[in-house]
This record gives sequence, C-alpha cells and structure tokens, in this order.
Amino acid sequence: MFVRQLKALSLLLVVILLAPVCAHGADQVPVLPKTFGGWVLENPHDAQGAALSGELGENFAILVEAGLISSQSGTYSHPPSDGKASAAAMSVRLYRFRDSSGAYSAYTFLRVPGMSSSDLTEKSAIGHDRILAVVGSLLLELSSPGAASLSELKTLVTLLGQETPPASYPTLWRYLPGEGLERTSDHYLMGPAGLAKMFPPAEGDWLGFAQGVEAESARYHLGPDSMTLLLAVYPTPQLARLKLKEMTQQLGVKSADAEPASGTTMIDLSPAGSAPSIYAERRGLMITLLAGAHDARAARAMFDRVQYETAVTWSEPSWEAKEPPFLVMIVNILIATCLLLLYAFIAGLLFAVVRLIVKRLAPGKFFDRDKDVELIQLGLGSKPIEAKDFLSPRPHD
Repeated sequence: MFVRQLKALSLLLVVILLAPVCAHGADQVPVLPKTFGGWVLENPHDAQGAALSGELGENFAILVEAGLISSQSGTYSHPPSDGKASAAAMSVRLYRFRDSSGAYSAYTFLRVPGMSSSDLTEKSAIGHDRILAVVGSLLLELSSPGAASLSELKTLVTLLGQETPPASYPTLWRYLPGEGLERTSDHYLMGPAGLAKMFPPAEGDWLGFAQGVEAESARYHLGPDSMTLLLAVYPTPQLARLKLKEMTQQLGVKSADAEPASGTTMIDLSPAGSAPSIYAERRGLMITLLAGAHDARAARAMFDRVQYETAVTWSEPSWEAKEPPFLVMIVNILIATCLLLLYAFIAGLLFAVVRLIVKRLAPGKFFDRDKDVELIQLGLGSKPIEAKDFLSPRPHD
C-alpha cells in the first residue's frame, strides 16, 4: 500500500514539474527583445490562431499552410539623443513558424515589388518604408525603420537569433533561369492556397503537397510573352511520373508543337477547348510547368533555361590513382631491389647454418642420404658408380 502511494505521489510531482514546460512549448509565442540599442518596446501584443485572420487578411491562409504558429507585434520607440534629434518610432511584427522553410515561404509572399535584397540576414529584403528578415524559424517585419541604423538592426537580429536554432533555407530558387526574371516574383509554395494564388489552372492540391512536393514559382518577361514558371520537385521519379499523368487527365493535354529534347517529356497542359497556353516537362524528380508562352517553341526555349540536371551519385568512398614522378619511381625500384637482395642473402645464410647444424647432429638423416641421390650412368667403365662414392668421405692414401 505504501509503495503504491509513493508511486502516485512521484507521478503527480512529475506532472506538476512538466506542466509549465509543456504550456510554454504549446504557446510558442515569439518574444521580442524589450530593449536593443536604445530602442524600447511598447504595447506588445500577442496573437494566435483565428486572431491573426483579421490582421493578415488574404495572406492568412498562405501563412497558415506555411506553418504559422503565432505572432507578436508592438512599437519600438527611441528617445531623443545625440544621434537622433527627435524621438523616433517604428512598428514591429514577429512571426513564429514550425520551421525555417515556412518562415522563408512567408517571406517570399510578404515581399512586394520595389524591395531589394539586404545583408541584414541571409534572407532579408528592404523597401522604402519596410524591412523583412528571416531569422531561423522567425520572420521579422519592420515598418518605418528609417530612424534605426544598420548596426542597431543587426543587434535586434542577433537577439532574435538566440530564440531560434540555426537553420538552412530551401534552395529550389537556384534552378530558376535568370534571364527575364521579374524581381521579387519568386515564391516558395507550401500548400494549395499559395499555389492557387501564383499558378491557378485548377483548384485543390493537384500538385501533390500531401505527397511531399517542393515547389517554387516565378514570373518572366521575354519578348511578347509574360509567363509564369512553376518548378515542382518530388521525392521519387516514380511519383513525379504518376503526378504528370494525373495532371494530363485533370487539366487536359494536347500535343506540343515543338519536338521535345531527348530523354524528356514535354506536353501541353491546358483546359480542353482552350488555346494551348500551359506546358509541362519532367526531368527525373522535377516537373516544370509554364503558363503564358505563345507557342510550344517558346516553352521549349524556357525549359532549356531551367538549370536542373539529374545525376547518379555514389556514396561509397573512392580513391584516385596518381602516378609518382619518374625519379621517385627509379629510387623506389632501387630500394626494392636492394631489399630483395638482402632478403635472399639472409635467407641463404640461415639455410646454410641450419643445414650444417642438422648434418652434424644427425648425419645422413635429413641431408645427403644415399637413397635420395640418383645418377645417370653411361656404363663406360666396368665398376658401377654409386652415390656414396660422392657423399662418403674419401679414405686417406
């Protein structure tokens, strides 16, 4: 009875100790630094779930499918000082996502034309009156930051970096062609809501986000065409082939006018009865979709610019044969020859010593036995020749 009560008491104590930790992990509210570089946070406001819908508007669904957990907003104010003649203020909002991929996806959607890349963080953009910066799984948005210096902003980013572990970001954008790319038009897609906004030939998850697809879209201006390019990378080539087949059945397929390159599949994806405007190509794991090309040849030229190549890799360790210089080879040969001669001399000397010792201790037992010696005789003499005549010691005269 006492043992049961002790176990129950121990379990209750563990639950009490872990409750604050679990509550903290469930909330996942990002924490903005109260002060940095003379700036002071005022009126912080936390928001989660449906409370964010009214604040984010049409981007709410996109950020939710990117893994948005919560956000915190407020105002940073700076009193007058030597560097600032009057008081300054800037609005701030910090988003927390499940991982760095979600933060990067939200960053690509919250950018607006006119913003340019910044060195504030690896993924950051700055506009006339707005700054976006990805810090691990956090996304920082600043409005009216003109009064803040670059060093002050980097201090803020450093403090936020302590709230999230270092992370890597998606690299699918590297396959996008550079020619004709519209600035800030590349978007990392993580669900049907973002897909419907950037590439809407059909509703729902027709691209396969539930199967683990990774997608990136971008807009291009080349000649008379204004095109939208969509890159989708699947976990396996078999899944990519299956999804392409599903797209042909769902979106309607017409033959492309241009001859596809060897080893690739290029088809025209467009609703039945409409003019050909959407094309698709599969290369291994990747399906490339293009909307807005005036014909298949323009689509073929765009597909050729996609910087994606399949390759077979070998994970086993390998070695590379390297031929040494000629002089080194000669020296090695001489050394090996000398070692071989030394070995032959030592082996012969040891054999001679062993033979002499055995002959003295056991004469005629192992070496120089008569029955083991055979002689070829011509028979020219009357006396036959025997082996002992050669092996036996000669008598003294």
